[in-house]
Amino acid sequence: MDRTFKTVVGWWYWILIFVSSLLLFFFFWMHDTILAVIMAILVIYEIEMLIHTQYVITDDGMLKIETGRFVKSFTLRVEQIESIRMVRSMAFWAPALSFVRLEIKYKGNNKTIRVQISPNNKDAFISKLKSINGNIVIIK
Repeated sequence: MDRTFKTVVGWWYWILIFVSSLLLFFFFWMHDTILAVIMAILVIYEIEMLIHTQYVITDDGMLKIETGRFVKSFTLRVEQIESIRMVRSMAFWAPALSFVRLEIKYKGNNKTIRVQISPNNKDAFISKLKSINGNIVIIK
């Protein structure tokens, strides 16, 4: 049975949604149509990420990193994972909605790739990955 882990949502993401919503209301109130439409698109994008960012470990040994309908999800084999370590990062392009993240290092296309995610219940997430690939190194 597939195991799904939702993302942790950091305080900064709630502030981002709040400020974007205030700006949307302001531009709408001031009849600035172009900026209101831009802010509406941004708020929809932020809410979509909030609702749909999750990490799925499948029965066939795959890790799916899903970030909503507007951002392409990607999948990797758990056997490709070399190490996992806890990091604090402000990289906004990572599929994580928190500054406290897990950095997964894996082999892909003959090169080492790193991706940062923020699953809820990190210990259970790591345990599930280790049950599939016992060679994963956990860096403290």
